[in-house]
Amino acid sequence: MGDTFWSFSEMISNRIGGMEAVEAIDALTYHQKQIAYHQAQFLHVLADHAITCEGDEFFEAEIAAAMHWTTRWASDQIITALEMVTRLPQTVDALEKGEIDFYKARVLHDKTMPLSPDHAAEVEARVLVKAPNQTGAQMRQLTNRVVMRVDPEGHKDRAERRKAERCTGIDKLEDDMARLFAYLPAGLAHKCFERVDTIARAVRNPKDPRTLDQIRADVVADLILATRDGASSVKTEVYVTISAATLMGLSEQPGELAGYGPISADLARELAADATWRRLLTDPVSGAPLEFGTSTYRPPAALRRFIWTRDRTCRFPGCMRPSHESDLDHTIPFPKGPTSEANLGAFCRYHHRVKHRSTWEVAQKKPGKFTFVSPAGKTYTREPEPVLGDLPPF
Repeated sequence: MGDTFWSFSEMISNRIGGMEAVEAIDALTYHQKQIAYHQAQFLHVLADHAITCEGDEFFEAEIAAAMHWTTRWASDQIITALEMVTRLPQTVDALEKGEIDFYKARVLHDKTMPLSPDHAAEVEARVLVKAPNQTGAQMRQLTNRVVMRVDPEGHKDRAERRKAERCTGIDKLEDDMARLFAYLPAGLAHKCFERVDTIARAVRNPKDPRTLDQIRADVVADLILATRDGASSVKTEVYVTISAATLMGLSEQPGELAGYGPISADLARELAADATWRRLLTDPVSGAPLEFGTSTYRPPAALRRFIWTRDRTCRFPGCMRPSHESDLDHTIPFPKGPTSEANLGAFCRYHHRVKHRSTWEVAQKKPGKFTFVSPAGKTYTREPEPVLGDLPPF
């Protein structure tokens, strides 16, 4: 295996030219589909074993011994396989065809387990429409959104149970280190992090040898251990998008918490109750934000917020870095291209460098719709997303 991997790595690094790279990508795609096919067969075998051994108290023992698994792990794998084959047949079928990978199949399983069979089937059908063309992270967010829409009352109950489970704790790590954690509702957790990040960036200076992550960790400790006189009063910002109908209680459409994804209507209303309001008009049919622009090089604050809200994440294919933590890039360099919603896009710092320091080609055919051509000649499209998202069609 090591020699095979080295040969492949050497091939990728040494070959120059589009055809070799295309062949490598095609080979990877082919083998990924083969892996998915065999993983689906693996699920079928485990599920068949569970059905055959129904009533056997030690049904997992033989499998555990043969596979060199612990009994607990074997039991979990067999139960998961049986649940996926019986509750999510379309998912297993998509895995067998290589349309999705095992990670995506597992996401659908985990997210639909609390649902009724009918709700699980509806979520499965809606998610699988888009899942083959999404990354795992995108598909996970889509699944969360669909589950919330299909079973809003169940989601509300589950959210209340999770909120009741909030806690703090400490994990012991190696080398004299430990992890302090807080399990909190998403809105409160984001406010806490934004406060820490704001303070850390304010105190950072060129002479400080610490990284930003190290400063954040120190700020957390300082805030917790600070005396009353040392308390900070830094104001933080959390970006929440909510429809007017949801705000008025006329709809239960989920909101969006920047950097987190879809949140329940109740949480969106709770966060909106203590907010500085900025209006953004959207198309009533597509949900896309309407036009906004300027002719100056540096986008003004209102335009920056517009692009952040429209793009939601870095526009590079598959990247989920929040737009408000990304750079605003001119698709056509200024002044040849204007500073407007039709020529700006959110790119995280890494993909911003990729765009400018490699042979990737980027075009914005219409505001928010980005087309990428890779060095290997592959074309990828990142479509604009509705500001508040929507369910995919059947």
